[in-house]
Amino acid sequence: MPPAHRKGDIGSPGAGRPATTAMGGDPEVNINGRPAMRKGDEYADGRTLAEGSSGVFINGKPAGRIGDALSGGGLAMTGSSSVYIGEQRAADLLAGIGIGSTPCQAAQADQSLPTTKVD
Repeated sequence: MPPAHRKGDIGSPGAGRPATTAMGGDPEVNINGRPAMRKGDEYADGRTLAEGSSGVFINGKPAGRIGDALSGGGLAMTGSSSVYIGEQRAADLLAGIGIGSTPCQAAQADQSLPTTKVD
C-alpha cells in the first residue's frame, strides 16, 4: 500500500514545471498532524491531485497517496512514514525507482509545513 500524501508534501516536476508543494487537504482529517490530500486538492503551482485511491475516501473524495498523478504531469512524491492507504499499485513502482524512499525525501516529508510564496 502506498503512503498517504498530505498538505506540505512534495509533488514532482512535470510538464515543464518544477517540484511543487501540496497546499490543499481535508481540514477535518489529519495524518501525522497535517491535512490529508485528496483527489482535486491543490498544489502551490495550481496543479491538482488528479487521482487517488479507488477504495479509500476522505469526506467523499479519493485519498491521495505517493505515486498518484498530478494534473498537468508529475506525481505525488513524498508522504507519511507511518500511514498507508488503499491498493498496492504505485508503491512497488516507486520503490523500484527510489521515489519517496531516500533519507532526504523522508526528512522533507517529516518537517513542518514549508513556506511557499504565491503571487
